[in-house]
Amino acid sequence: MKKRKMRFVASAMGAVVAVLAVVLALRTKTELIAVSNTVNGRELPIYCVDTEEKKVAISFDAAWGNA
Repeated sequence: MKKRKMRFVASAMGAVVAVLAVVLALRTKTELIAVSNTVNGRELPIYCVDTEEKKVAISFDAAWGNA
């Protein structure tokens, strides 16, 4: 019974942390920018952009093999 209660408490705490992280991320992000690069009608990834600002971008390819 103790193990089940501890698992519930840990799950609840994880859910609260996840919700707080999403709320914080939405409050601090003021604008979203969508960028694409098309050559001959085919979209190509952008690997780098020259800028003086220190920024990091993370992207994920969720359509593996869908060409």
